[in-house]
Amino acid sequence: MNNTLGKHLLIDFYNCKVTFSDPEELQPIMERAFELVGAPLDGITFYHIDDELTCIAVSGNAHICIHTYPLLAYAAIDIYSFNIDLKASQIMGALKVNFRSDRIKATSIRRGDFGSIRDMRPKRKSKITTIRRMKNTGARIKKTSTKMFNILRHPPKIRRSHHTVKKK
Repeated sequence: MNNTLGKHLLIDFYNCKVTFSDPEELQPIMERAFELVGAPLDGITFYHIDDELTCIAVSGNAHICIHTYPLLAYAAIDIYSFNIDLKASQIMGALKVNFRSDRIKATSIRRGDFGSIRDMRPKRKSKITTIRRMKNTGARIKKTSTKMFNILRHPPKIRRSHHTVKKK
């Protein structure tokens, strides 16, 4: 973790074959996940809000948070470690087996990246002053109004058909 304080792995599990009806059912999964990487489990909390079951487990400088949505067969999982080498990919593999997921999407983020200052700056400046915004809007209005004026002044010629319909 060069020049970073921690790492954060965000995982989406799709088409989970295992469903849960109570967040406490996630406790054995959390215990096995921390056991797998040799980290002690310091605390665990459960929430059941609407259609979401949440389990948050903490170990020293790390935590795992599981959000499951049984009706969607979906689970969103965060694995965060601060200043320790928690084998997040190992936990991810074990969780995939536990949830029996068809497809996963994982994103790894380095937290507290104190690399070079240049890396911290935005790649592109996007700040537009209020006056510039007004000028841009004014230019667009003027361009549109000129087009409209020309259309009204010189309407396109309408072709008339030579076919006539006889009334009975």
